[in-house]
This record gives sequence, structure tokens and C-alpha cells, in this order.
Amino acid sequence: MDSPSPNEEPKLPPQVSLKLEPFVHQVGGHSSMLCLDEATVGKPLLVREKAFYENLPEILVPFTAQYRGTIQVTCNEDAGGYLTLTTFPPAGYIAYEGTMPVKHRIKWHHGICIDIECVETSSDEDIFEDDTSMTPVSSSPCVEHSIERRPSHSHNPWILHCHRGHIAKMLGLDVDAIHSQQSHSPCHFENLPSFEFLLLENLTWRRKRPCVLDVKMGTRQYGDDAPESKRRSQSLKVENSTSGSLGIRLCGMQVFQVSTNKYLCRNKYYGRSLTDDGLRCSLAQFFHNGERLRTDIFLLLLDRLNRLLAVISQLDSYRLFTSSLLIIYDGLDGQPSEIDVRIIDFAHATQRDMTAESQTYTGPDDGFIFGLKSLIELIEELSKKE
Repeated sequence: MDSPSPNEEPKLPPQVSLKLEPFVHQVGGHSSMLCLDEATVGKPLLVREKAFYENLPEILVPFTAQYRGTIQVTCNEDAGGYLTLTTFPPAGYIAYEGTMPVKHRIKWHHGICIDIECVETSSDEDIFEDDTSMTPVSSSPCVEHSIERRPSHSHNPWILHCHRGHIAKMLGLDVDAIHSQQSHSPCHFENLPSFEFLLLENLTWRRKRPCVLDVKMGTRQYGDDAPESKRRSQSLKVENSTSGSLGIRLCGMQVFQVSTNKYLCRNKYYGRSLTDDGLRCSLAQFFHNGERLRTDIFLLLLDRLNRLLAVISQLDSYRLFTSSLLIIYDGLDGQPSEIDVRIIDFAHATQRDMTAESQTYTGPDDGFIFGLKSLIELIEELSKKE
């Protein structure tokens, strides 16, 4: 995506605080993703991931989100239970297409539950349908919805899962203690700590109805520093899912259905349940808008995936453990048939010059390559069937 020229928007004064809001198109992961402006999102900073972004090889840059520095974020609660997330922009920050009007706000419910509400009624209200058949995600841990009801939201329902625990941490609350209480008084905090966030390019920016697929890549889903218990549990997940057989696993998706004017959403629990054939069907569903298969984007997608395969094959010593591949296109008819492919999540990635204590590998990342080849084959099958 092209960045605006430095002269398009004036720089904000350095001490003007900005309000952030939840990123509504997050389909996977477990981090609280926040929007700084229309084109920039933040995620909680991890030292290894920051170092990886700051030392990306040039040939990998086109296949990652642009890194835009860091910010400190503070969270507070007002008397009505609404949360305000604020930050001071980094030096030289330019608001992409101006400052962003707040569209969503987070409501904190006593007992660690949250809701995300539209500030104003709009065409974007309640267009996300939770169609996950495994472990439904709701605004409350004690509420479950049947598949027939298909609850609607103004956001991807998975983000409630991501924000709940992290918001509690930012407010300095003990999640386990709150769960055990019958009631909870409104929070009035002073001198709250700030939390550092990475600033990254918003890959859904400029798309009217972004369709997003998050695919966990590779056959190893733990980092070098993982304890033995984590290695065993993650290896078992790989063995019992398409990560083992294909080197890829669906971690989340949203696809816009023009027939209903709503998004169909699936989460990582659904992805873990899929067989190889089930994953094939889910890929077909991701490229179907409710009326037709989007055959117009297959050639572009295959070209992009093959270019990425050539790049990964050249990267000696790089290991993208637990990283995901995002595939994004616009689901609205009449929009340009562009498609984007980016690698995200480098919390456990490593390479030869990372740190002195890091394990050193040789050659390219065979697990990631195996998954990428499987994905290319599945897309090729899909395009030939149509």
C-alpha cells in the first residue's frame, strides 16, 4: 500500500494525546490490536518481534506490514464503564488522511466481560456474524450462542477474546480475583502504568469490505525459549491438525457475503478441528462471496505466493516459528481485484544475528516452505475446479 507524501497532512503537535480504538477486522492471534489512525494499528510490544522488524532483510519487506515505531498506551475507565485508551504520537508522526473519528468504544463490565459498541448507528453496525461451530466466542465468558442464532456484531467477534485479558492487565487488575467476585466496584485509577505498543501498517486500509484469512504456517509452533510443557502441547496440536499434514492451519477468517451484506467469521478453534478436506472447503468458502467464487483474484494470488516462496527459499538461518500468513482482498463487488499476502507475528522468529543466546540454524525454513507449497497447491486445485 502506498504511503501519503509528507506534505499531504500537517504534523500534529508533539504533546497532543490521541485516542485509540479497537481494530475491528482482527481475525486471529491473541494480542489487543488498536487503531492509531485509519492506516496504522498497534499491538503489544514484544522485544524479539520489535528486533525482527527493525532488522528485516530487504527482500522480505514487501511481504510484511510496514513497521512505524512504538508508542506508550494508557488505559482508564470512566464512571460509565467506558474505557479510554490514549497515547502521545511518536516524533514526526503524520496522521494518515487526518485524525480518525472514533467509531467504536470499549465498555467494561464488572466480572472481566467487555463489549465493543458502535458510537453511532451506521451501515457497519452488526454486519459480522459468528458462524464458528467450535467454541463460540461471545461478549461474556458465561454466554454461549447456538449456531442457529448466529449473533451479529459491529466487529469480528474474536477481538473480544483478545482484548479481555489484556485490558484487565492494563488496568492493573487480577483476572482470577475478579472472576471469583460476585460484584465489582467501578475502577478509579491514578498513575496507571503505560504499555508499549508496536506501530504497524493497517493491511485492511482502503478496502471497503476487507476479507481476511489468517493461516498459521509451518510444522513447528513454539519458539526456542519455550519450556518443555509448551513444546509438548504445541507439538500435539500440530500432530492433530492440518499443521502436521499440510504445514498450514486456519487461525481465523472473515469473508464478506454480498448476498446477506454480512461477514461470515471463523476462529482458531474451528481451524483446529478441520481435516485436510475441511481446510480445502474452508479455502473455497473464503473466496466465495455468497453468489460466486472470486476467480478474478486467483492468478494474482498464485503469483504473489510463488514470489514469496522464492524469497523464503533464499533466507539462510531464518526461522519464522509461529508466524502467520495474512491473505486480504476486498469482498465488495465493483472494487479492484487486488490481493495482498503478508507474513505477521514474529514473536518467536529468529535468524543468525538475532541475539548471542539464540540458537543458530542453517538453510531456509523448511517448515514454512512446506506450508507455503501446500497452500499454493490448494489454491491451484481450487482455480482448476472452477
